[in-house]
Amino acid sequence: MKKMMFLLAAAMLLSVSTSQAQIQWGVVAGTNLSKVNFSKDLDRFAHDNLKSKNMSGWYVGPKVNVKIPLVGLGLDAALEYSQKKLQTHNNTTGGSSSKTFRSVEIPINLRYNFGVSKLASVYLATGPQFGFNVGNKNWTLKNVISTSEQTFKKSNMSTSWNVGAGVKVLNHLEVGLLYNIALSKYYKAAGNDDYTFKSNSFQIQAAILF
Repeated sequence: MKKMMFLLAAAMLLSVSTSQAQIQWGVVAGTNLSKVNFSKDLDRFAHDNLKSKNMSGWYVGPKVNVKIPLVGLGLDAALEYSQKKLQTHNNTTGGSSSKTFRSVEIPINLRYNFGVSKLASVYLATGPQFGFNVGNKNWTLKNVISTSEQTFKKSNMSTSWNVGAGVKVLNHLEVGLLYNIALSKYYKAAGNDDYTFKSNSFQIQAAILF
């Protein structure tokens, strides 16, 4: 599935003819609020006592916008260095753990742009995002899943889907809100593929385009 989505994203980029498109390069940065979503088997094993709250992180990187004149369609893609912080807590054992995860993220979004005035326009965006792990992949939880210790391992690559909207001002400044929905298992327990969790994120971002 990951390969199919990656090929689909590549096809989206190649489908835009550079001879007919307007291309802008820039820098994007933002913050994300991320929360752990536990698999049913894992939550059931912990007697439905696992909880997580939104934790803040950030990302930054180069970005490109490709716009097709007249029809209002386009693409945007970025290469982002991301830090995402996650937290878990067990109400029964009192155990709690948090960890910062680092990755390189490649979002590729299909966009629809429509003008509000000569000074600003609004856009809707949706598309896949591919994450590649950077750094330590292990997260050891003590007294969180149970009264013992459980180690989870992060996958080398994760896939998710973006849905969002924003505004573009003076053709050079973008501010947007995205919801990033995890499609693949983010972490799984060592020795037990049924104990997994994912992480969805709300993202607030701004981009400067040249």
